[in-house]
Amino acid sequence: MEVIDRLDYCSGTLAFWAENHSGQASKGYEILSRVSKQYQPGPLDKGWENLSETAKDVYRAWCRKESVGCEYDTIRYLLADCFDFDDSCFDYFLDRYGSDTLEDTCLVNYYQSDFVNIDMMYTRDLIEFYSRNETELTAWVDKACEAYGYTSTLQLLEGQTVETPDDMAAALVNSAMSYLAYELLAVLFPDR
Repeated sequence: MEVIDRLDYCSGTLAFWAENHSGQASKGYEILSRVSKQYQPGPLDKGWENLSETAKDVYRAWCRKESVGCEYDTIRYLLADCFDFDDSCFDYFLDRYGSDTLEDTCLVNYYQSDFVNIDMMYTRDLIEFYSRNETELTAWVDKACEAYGYTSTLQLLEGQTVETPDDMAAALVNSAMSYLAYELLAVLFPDR
């Protein structure tokens, strides 16, 4: 059994119960009050960000014990500072995968496949997505072309069947969203 430093235990417990107590008459508020008498964080404390890894583990242990999800381990929280929440493409991935944790996210499927095969299989859905989000998709297509060293969008679409304007829209959605998924994975799993 691992020995936990008293400071780590107190800071993790305080952080958990400060966010999750159920009012002044609750068990959580009682624990919060007891710990607060022994430990007070400094005025510059930022909660989760200031916790040591051991204190974060204490917080997570409280989450498991009290059957509360740890929002700090979700994809939404881990990507919050890296991308623009106003971007509808990024927002799509947050809606789909935001409540996943690193251990159970299906985003890792993008290492082996693409947007059409994982998330949006039907051409009509791709076309609708394109017409609703053309500006953001075009920006991600440009970023993908730049990242891959392509001089034109047609290079990015090389190898895909494009016979009609609708095929072009579907291919652009697939390319842009697949590229964005790779970018998300690069942030979430930087060592891979």
